[in-house]
Amino acid sequence: MQSSNFQLTPIEPKRGWKAGAAVIGLLSVGAGVGVNFFLNPPTSTADASGSTGTQTVTGDTISYRYGEIQLEITTTGGQIKSITEKVATASPGYDTAFPYLHDDAIAAQGTSFANLSGATFSSEAYREALASAISKLQ
Repeated sequence: MQSSNFQLTPIEPKRGWKAGAAVIGLLSVGAGVGVNFFLNPPTSTADASGSTGTQTVTGDTISYRYGEIQLEITTTGGQIKSITEKVATASPGYDTAFPYLHDDAIAAQGTSFANLSGATFSSEAYREALASAISKLQ
């Protein structure tokens, strides 16, 4: 067997790894935010502020991936006083979102409430059903 005169030379560690890690971290966060905006685009909002007196209206039935939703709202002086789920069907487990969405919609006085975690489709359908009812106010 032949012997080799090959010698290994140690490699000096580079000192710029922290900056590289920071850049990669920032790019990851930026990409995550970009994907979130792409998958969850801003939606238009509706509220009952233009209505006068006391009115009760029923919106259209909205079909979505897990069921259907139809809302009836009662407003007084431009404020949503009550929301009634006339039709609120969903696959088992997804129907538990409706009480939270009801409370969020009343608190927001319109459709400018956030999606409920784990119930994106239900949140969007509820928002669309609420916007439908609001659009029927005089």
